[in-house]
Amino acid sequence: MRERKLLHTSEEAKIIGPGVANRKVSVLEFIVPEGATYLLPNGAQLVMKLFDAGGNELPPSSFVYLYKRRKGEDGELFLTKQSYAPFFDLSAGEQRNEKYAKETRVDLGVQAGARFTEGDAIQIWVESPSAVDFTHANTRFELTVGLE
Repeated sequence: MRERKLLHTSEEAKIIGPGVANRKVSVLEFIVPEGATYLLPNGAQLVMKLFDAGGNELPPSSFVYLYKRRKGEDGELFLTKQSYAPFFDLSAGEQRNEKYAKETRVDLGVQAGARFTEGDAIQIWVESPSAVDFTHANTRFELTVGLE
């Protein structure tokens, strides 16, 4: 299976808006392009370096949520809640290192994976004492998905 890295700067990425401190809000989504199907397997590579507008890394007490929104539907389907603590203070390279792999990969629990077809969205929500800023130069969000 081929892989694709979805970055917050990718063409299918849409920054919803800045985060809101102390509230769980939708901040980013990836829309599956025409003719494509994405597979998000349990254990997919996830790389995060999230900063606020002041240039401070989000605190380790923050959480990142992944949801699936089907094309044409208003509601979301919860996929996972990831603690930001394992990502805090690690470089992007260190997060890809097998030494940290278990803590920095997508944990879908008992689900084997999630399938996204054309027009579906992978939504990213953040809950943090600080508001995440996806326009900050050091911010990085990278999710590796399979292409079907």
